[in-house]
Amino acid sequence: MNLVQWLRFLGMFPSLMISANNHKNTGFNERWSTLQSYCRVFFVKMKRTYRVTNRQSTPPPVAYYVSNHQGTFDPILLLAAIDQPLTFISKAENLKLPVIGTWGRLIEFITFKRESYDENVGMLRQAARVLKEGRSLLIFPEGTRSKSNATLPFKAGALLPAYLAKVPIVPVTQIHTHELDRSGEWQHTLEVILDEPIPYEAYKQTSYAELTQKIQAQIEQNIKNSVTKKDNR
Repeated sequence: MNLVQWLRFLGMFPSLMISANNHKNTGFNERWSTLQSYCRVFFVKMKRTYRVTNRQSTPPPVAYYVSNHQGTFDPILLLAAIDQPLTFISKAENLKLPVIGTWGRLIEFITFKRESYDENVGMLRQAARVLKEGRSLLIFPEGTRSKSNATLPFKAGALLPAYLAKVPIVPVTQIHTHELDRSGEWQHTLEVILDEPIPYEAYKQTSYAELTQKIQAQIEQNIKNSVTKKDNR
């Protein structure tokens, strides 16, 4: 983003903090809905459009969303794009950030520390409990931003909560979202693709590694199809 856009973004912080204080004692769905509204306003202020392609014939009531991760503002886009209350599996450091940490607590981020194996195992078990209790989750299995339309290797262990909770997995593709981190001119419409859920019965006999590879391949194909379509215009 350029300086003006950063100032517009930072200008939202006072309202976000006031709203956070007003929603401390409300229910999860109301807190999530409020935050989603702010995320949608963000794109209006940035004058940036995004397109959502929802291929789900019947969205499941609870799902484990598995998304590629291109840029800093991916969580804002996904909160704006996905019409199902959910929370994120996120780095613990994000809770230390102003405003983001406050709202992260309000929508009950599940956090992890990259350097702690034991804490990461505990995080995955906590994620499974949250899914079993009926709340959807989203994870970025790359573990960090790719900063491009390419993907980094997906970590197979990231799918463990879905196996333990026996919930559907929804592959999520983000395209061109790394451009939000650029200071220059943006060239593309941001895209989010929600693929058909993979039910537990369809993947329970598949190894973590094999399923991870299949989901990553599907996301990479979505990106390739979108980019090729634009290049051929």
